[in-house]
Order: sequence, then structure tokens, then C-alpha cells
Amino acid sequence: MFKAAVIAEEVYGKQGVELVITSANDGKHGDKTLHHKGLALDLRTWTLGDRKSYVASELQRTLGEAYDVVLEVDHIHMEYDP
Repeated sequence: MFKAAVIAEEVYGKQGVELVITSANDGKHGDKTLHHKGLALDLRTWTLGDRKSYVASELQRTLGEAYDVVLEVDHIHMEYDP
């Protein structure tokens, strides 16, 4: 997930926003996520304002199809799931 975090930092930086990873393999997550295997990250979105959808789309485009990027209500969830 290091590669994904570096890319996310670049995408957020282009928006003038600092990347904050709010969760990795900590906390409670659903059984269907890959957080418990260290293959998922959650990213703060409230700092993005109305650019959340754009940033999620840009992350998906940049990371490619081996990653799932999902815009949730209060965060962006991304996981490595080839």
C-alpha cells in the first residue's frame, strides 16, 4: 500500500490538500475489506470539499484496475485487490 499512499499524496497535493490516512489495518472494518491484511487504506475527504468525486476518480485512474477505489460517505477507501 506504500505505492498507493505515495500516489494518493500526489493526487491530493495537486488539489492543494494534505493527504491524511485515517485508517490502515487498525480499527473496525467490514469482513469484505482487506484492511485486516494490510491491503487497504482510508483517506480523509472533508478537506476536499466538492472535489471528492474527482479525486476518487483520479486515484482509480492512476492506480489502475488492480486497485479498488470507493468514495464512501466520509472517506475514500482504496484497496489492492488484483
